[in-house]
Amino acid sequence: MYVSIDECIHSYLDESEQPISKYYKCFQLAFRAMTELGLDFFYQIQSVKLPVNSNKTVNLPENYLNYSKIGVLNDVGEIIPLSYNSKLTNYADLHSDRISKVEDPQLFDFVQWNTPIWYNYWNGDAFTNLYGLPSGEPFVGSFKIDVQNNVIVLNPDFAYNYLMVEYIASPQEDGDYYVPIQFKEAVIAYIAWKDVRGIPSKTHVNNANVQMRRKDFYNERRLANARYKPLYLTEAYEWSLKNQRSTVKA
Repeated sequence: MYVSIDECIHSYLDESEQPISKYYKCFQLAFRAMTELGLDFFYQIQSVKLPVNSNKTVNLPENYLNYSKIGVLNDVGEIIPLSYNSKLTNYADLHSDRISKVEDPQLFDFVQWNTPIWYNYWNGDAFTNLYGLPSGEPFVGSFKIDVQNNVIVLNPDFAYNYLMVEYIASPQEDGDYYVPIQFKEAVIAYIAWKDVRGIPSKTHVNNANVQMRRKDFYNERRLANARYKPLYLTEAYEWSLKNQRSTVKA
């Protein structure tokens, strides 16, 4: 069950006996509360299929905050993830001729003719790949996020014309938003805290009031999380057994 942000705001205004003229300020505070709580607890992951630009980049949605999975589809509808590659450069990623600007065939030729290819190398703890394609799951490409330009940078030889992106979306202020009912009191407590904190004051009484409301918010936040994702004994028991099996195998 969900409640609207509007209901949370009116509940606070009624409780604090404030006029409706304070609604806009409280809406801004409620919006910030939803952003903070949503990132940690209840935001839903959005999944989109995005086209790959000719320069092997992908434009991120305007409401993008953070990704959870980036890849391509297989024949049963699963996303085969790309590997994150911090070595990919952001240079010229908004230019149509990016590929020609970031590739240097001289180094490739040198590596091809002067370096042996190792596919599975035991490093003392596990198998790793020095050169060549990874074994097991097919290698489909690598990516890097250019946050400043809001694009995904792909390896120049990426062979697909689309990219599946699952991400956390940022709320927009002109929309109608709802939060799980378990978080209603946490949103109200956040508004109460920030509403008082924003008033300039040097008195000890007001400072103590701010700290009290801050503590109340984090307490409501903790309770909301416990109610939203309760711990069931059967799940804890199954997790314990699974963890014990993993320890034995290791």
